[in-house]
Amino acid sequence: MAWRAYNPRMRELRQAGSDPAFLRKALSEAGGELRQALAGLRRRELLQPGAPPDEDWTPLGIAVHLRDTELGVIAQLEAILAAREPAIRAVDIDDIPLLEEYRDEELEEVLDDFHYYRRHTAYALWDLNPGDWERGGIHPYRGRMTVLEIAREMYRHDLEHLWQVRRMVGA
Repeated sequence: MAWRAYNPRMRELRQAGSDPAFLRKALSEAGGELRQALAGLRRRELLQPGAPPDEDWTPLGIAVHLRDTELGVIAQLEAILAAREPAIRAVDIDDIPLLEEYRDEELEEVLDDFHYYRRHTAYALWDLNPGDWERGGIHPYRGRMTVLEIAREMYRHDLEHLWQVRRMVGA
C-alpha cells in the first residue's frame, strides 16, 4: 500500500485520469494498442487461457469483452448527453465472457467492431464543452456518475486489459 502512495508513476496516472484532453487521446488510441498487442497470434493462441491471475481469460476473450463493454459505455454517455441526470444502465466491466459465447468470432471483426464503437465514444467526448464533463447520470448501484468518471473508468479498464494481454502474450 505504501508503494502506491509514493510511486510517482501511479500519481501521474491518477492525475492523467482527471484531464479530459488526456482521456480523449488515450481512449482514442486503445483500439490500435489492442490490435498491435494481438497481432500475429494464431487462432490456438487467441483461445489459450492465461496463467494465473489470467486463467479465466483468453486474448480473444479480452477483445470481445472490450468490444461489448464499449457498447454499454456508449449507451451510458448517450443517455447522459441527451437528458438531465437520467438513469443509466450498469455496465459490468468485470464480466468475463464465456469461451462458448465467442469461440467462433474472428479477431479482425471483433477488433474492427471495437474500433468503430470506440471511435463513436471518442467523437462524443471530443464534442464536449468543459462543463459537459460534469454532466451525470444515475447508475443503479453506484449513484451519480459523471462523464468524466465514466471516461476515467474506461481509461483504467483499457490499461488493465492491455497490460493483461501483454502479460499473456509475453508468457
